[in-house]
Amino acid sequence: MRRIVGISLFLFLISISVAPAQQANFQIEQKNGYKILTVSKLWPGANSTRTYVLYPRGSQAPGGVKADLFIQVPVQRVVLYSTTYIPAIEAIGELDTIVGVDNANYVYSPALRARIGAGKVAETTKNWMPDIERLIALKPDVVFNFGVGNEWDTFPKMQEAGLPVVLLGDWNEQDPIVRAQWAIFIAAFFNKEARAQERVNAIAKAYDTLKTLAAGAPSRPRVLVNGPFQGIWTVSGGQSYMARLIADAGGDYLWADNKESGGLNLSIEAVFERALRADVWLNPVYGANRLSDVRGLDPRFSALPVLKKGQVWTNELRMSPGGGSDYFESAVMNPNLVLEDMIAIFHPELLPEHKFNYYKKLNE
Repeated sequence: MRRIVGISLFLFLISISVAPAQQANFQIEQKNGYKILTVSKLWPGANSTRTYVLYPRGSQAPGGVKADLFIQVPVQRVVLYSTTYIPAIEAIGELDTIVGVDNANYVYSPALRARIGAGKVAETTKNWMPDIERLIALKPDVVFNFGVGNEWDTFPKMQEAGLPVVLLGDWNEQDPIVRAQWAIFIAAFFNKEARAQERVNAIAKAYDTLKTLAAGAPSRPRVLVNGPFQGIWTVSGGQSYMARLIADAGGDYLWADNKESGGLNLSIEAVFERALRADVWLNPVYGANRLSDVRGLDPRFSALPVLKKGQVWTNELRMSPGGGSDYFESAVMNPNLVLEDMIAIFHPELLPEHKFNYYKKLNE
């Protein structure tokens, strides 16, 4: 959720990362008086690209250029279909441009919730589907959305209605710093790329420092993630975003040998075999407040050593009154803070004075 300022005339190709070869799946190219944004790999298996041309507000759109969308910048009226976009806009001081959000209950940002409460920001989803009439009435300059490549996508109906939808692929990036780079993509719509880049550089530096600290730990605790739902236990693939965070924090992920980047849908029995070796358990179930909530998932869990030792943690430290989790809002743009939490969990001796940002330990 976001706003804007002036135009820079220089070639701007995104390439910041802890791993030098890594680059986000978008490119920003400055032309003579306008910018071309190209996005690829919006979801797993997506082969097509999207091209957006951003040109100065009050001027004519450039001719002879092909694009999926032409948008005047800086944008002044923005609708968001993911809470992960909020911190990118808030960090560049453009929160007042947000006029609509997908579901207000999911918003954690106190400043944005205040605007929602004051009637300055509308909810734009009705019965789990986009409220097209309301979206049109809001007259947005841009609707930031995403796709997953199946029938659950909300953007096709918006496009059919002529709404200015821009798709982001941040969720499909598996490197934490590369995923955070999408804040620069968003900032381009406000002509504030330089400000966003400066912030991402600082985050990358902090992340790399923490990663180096964790690499010196004498041991690596074995880490279990998530919990079962309706008989299926979905764990993160060995090449996933979560697996990368665990490795960088000095943990030994129980599925590190797996080559997938998406989720693995396994039976409880298949996971339980490895879970017996876990030293730390992260995010066993949404809404858990104590260890007994985890035991209640399955009577067999009482036999897990990790549960007996009480090394069970959840990322629900900061929640809004409506149930919005700050982890699913600001953590994506602040991977250094997530890494810091994980290091404090896996190796508390390395950060003895740490104050947790997102995680909390479950007690009896």
